[in-house]
Amino acid sequence: MPRQNVQLPPEFARYHGQVQYVQQVSDSEWSSTCPKCGGEMHAGNEWPDRCRWFTDGKPRGWCRRCGTIFWPDDSTKPDPDALAKWRAEQLARELARKRSAELALAHLRDDRIWERYNDTLQQSGAARAWWRKRGVPDTYQDYWQLGWDALHTFGTHSTSTATIPLFGRDWQPRNIKHRLIDPGDCGKYRYQLAGQAQPAFLANPDGKERDHLIAIEGEIKAMVVHITLDDSHSQIIGLPGTNPSPDILAALAQADRVTLVMDPGAKAAGIRMGRSIGLGKAWLLETPVKVDDGILAHGMTAYDVRQLLRGAIRLSAFVKGKA
Repeated sequence: MPRQNVQLPPEFARYHGQVQYVQQVSDSEWSSTCPKCGGEMHAGNEWPDRCRWFTDGKPRGWCRRCGTIFWPDDSTKPDPDALAKWRAEQLARELARKRSAELALAHLRDDRIWERYNDTLQQSGAARAWWRKRGVPDTYQDYWQLGWDALHTFGTHSTSTATIPLFGRDWQPRNIKHRLIDPGDCGKYRYQLAGQAQPAFLANPDGKERDHLIAIEGEIKAMVVHITLDDSHSQIIGLPGTNPSPDILAALAQADRVTLVMDPGAKAAGIRMGRSIGLGKAWLLETPVKVDDGILAHGMTAYDVRQLLRGAIRLSAFVKGKA
């Protein structure tokens, strides 16, 4: 269902222009970015919703990330006891939301939902052909347990989807990503489970530590590069866009070296990620064309891709700041 960017309620007029991606959640609740700590569009077409605005009772806003409370005006601030009580209520509500997300993930794991999608893929020549056209042959479709859903509904919009199970180390399922075949106004990507930590795609989810990680913008691009290099010792990681979660960046920062492979025009995002990872261990490659297009449309070989990767530049060599 298409999202509508609306205005905050009149009570919060002082914050108009300070927040983005405003959406109405219920009759008395809205969500948006935070006036203090911001927030960016999530992967999979998910809007940032860290700040919640309430009009039931005494109107106020609360950021789930930084914990700041916002009032319509200074005269409406409650006394300390009332404020402490309200904050405790919101923390309890957030805890309940997290528990709900944990239960949903347990259901995904127990029911092995990705296997149902993989079974559909196995029985559909058209689905197999779609993945082949994207550069993923049958053997890798089966290895990564990719799948297909003939009809998946997001809000009021229904479409076929190609599915990507996202595993952590040792093949621990963390979510399923849907690539919408007919996106409509929904965006190309959606997650099976909302409210989960944003996972990366690991081309080798075998649990082995690797000193050098190659992090590529996009899961399917990461698949195509992994297949082309045909190197079981490497660890190719597919990032869910140019704004990966702090959890993903923290995991990347554990490696000795990270090569960030970004689409044309995404250098600034790569530098921003490199600062979070550590400039001294981050290398950046802004490709002249999208790397999967270079492989599929222009015939780049494993040798060509390796040469391209050798052109990555260590960020500490040309970016000022904390390494």
